[in-house]
Amino acid sequence: MSLLTLLSLLLVLPADTVTIKERIDLYAPSTGAFLGAEQTWYDVEGRRLRLEITDAEGTPTLVFFIQHDAQGRESEALYIEGGGQDADREVFTYSADGRTQTTTYYYEPGVAADRTESVRDEAGREVFKRYYRADGTQYGEEEVFWNPDGTKRGWDFRYVEREGGTSFRYTYDAFDDAGAWLRRTRSRNGNPERLEVRTQVVVSTSAPQPTPVPFALGSISTDQAETSPSFAHDGKTMVFARYGDDWTRKDPFIAYHEEAGWRIEPLADIGPVYNLALSPDGQTVFYATRIDEERTLYRIRRDGSGWSDPENLTARYGLVGTYPSLTEDGTLVIYDAEGVAGAGVYAAKPQGTGFSKAEPLYVPNAGGSFDGYVTQGMRTLLVSRCFDETCASGPETYNGIWEVALDEGRVQRARKLPNLPYAWGVQPVEALGLFVFTDGEDILAVPLSAAGLGSTAVTF
Repeated sequence: MSLLTLLSLLLVLPADTVTIKERIDLYAPSTGAFLGAEQTWYDVEGRRLRLEITDAEGTPTLVFFIQHDAQGRESEALYIEGGGQDADREVFTYSADGRTQTTTYYYEPGVAADRTESVRDEAGREVFKRYYRADGTQYGEEEVFWNPDGTKRGWDFRYVEREGGTSFRYTYDAFDDAGAWLRRTRSRNGNPERLEVRTQVVVSTSAPQPTPVPFALGSISTDQAETSPSFAHDGKTMVFARYGDDWTRKDPFIAYHEEAGWRIEPLADIGPVYNLALSPDGQTVFYATRIDEERTLYRIRRDGSGWSDPENLTARYGLVGTYPSLTEDGTLVIYDAEGVAGAGVYAAKPQGTGFSKAEPLYVPNAGGSFDGYVTQGMRTLLVSRCFDETCASGPETYNGIWEVALDEGRVQRARKLPNLPYAWGVQPVEALGLFVFTDGEDILAVPLSAAGLGSTAVTF
């Protein structure tokens, strides 16, 4: 079926029936990398209307449209795979008792191909499936398992021609106040394969807001407090910090992205630190210490298989501040609580092997502004802003992560990113498809495509 014919059929679905949107973001459990997303639209009765699967770049790999019969059951579906122009068709039929649903696939108009039979229990839950070829021979079967709380525990698939098969199981570890699942891990034959994070909205005109997920859960994100994430440009090396009771004294770590996940090591012998950052090439670490109100900046560099001795940038170049980050062109961005233009974000240009005097980059009149990160080409500054004592997140407050458009280092406009909570340590990591930040207790991430970067909307 052509895309034009498909769209003409979809016109019978009124847009105002869409009241629920569910999004499941998919991550690699060992590395934290964003893999893609599944998004489903429902009507007010909870019936599926559309399913869309996108890859890590946000490109649709499957778009699936569903229609229903007079009894409200799914009757047929049209789907497009891989961004193509031709749609395939599925037709759903039901047994007299409604317990068995048969899905017949049509890859050519009017020509029935493979089919799948899904058997449901008295509660309407799918518990068994049988798979048939176009000639009627069965090639596979699947048993579906459920937890006592009603969440799906997984399924076991096997080919009927041979014993054994592939087993998919879920582990749920986060729920909302109503008991709906928010986060689960899917394993294949006992090996974690995918971390799935679910968000849902019940407003027809709103897009689902991304739910932040702990980054690299179980390795970098643990039961301890982690903060200060910073990545090399290729996404294969990062630094971060952990702390206990004293948030001004944190233990620094460096992590290397390998095939099995992240390998984590203590970072040199420089701790404790207040915060730290990695240069884009992964060869230099900048860090700040804070003892009472005294703030000092340092850097260490790769020295063979180890690190150089710390260089005191405050003593040598007069740079006083915290929350350092280095741009692609070598500019050092810091937060100065007592800068010449007031508390805010300052930038020190590279000068020889050191830096020139730090100059104001973004010191707004209202609200605290700190922990700046400049994107490639000095086009955009990402910065954390707080306007009150609580620094609470929410659409009704200006507190949050702001995107500041720059032109040769001069501020052109600024806006709050509406899809993100109040946080700091922000960095878009294109190599992992993630927008990473911290709330001071955890290192979190959302898909880069969901961060809302680059919009022309201006808050003020």
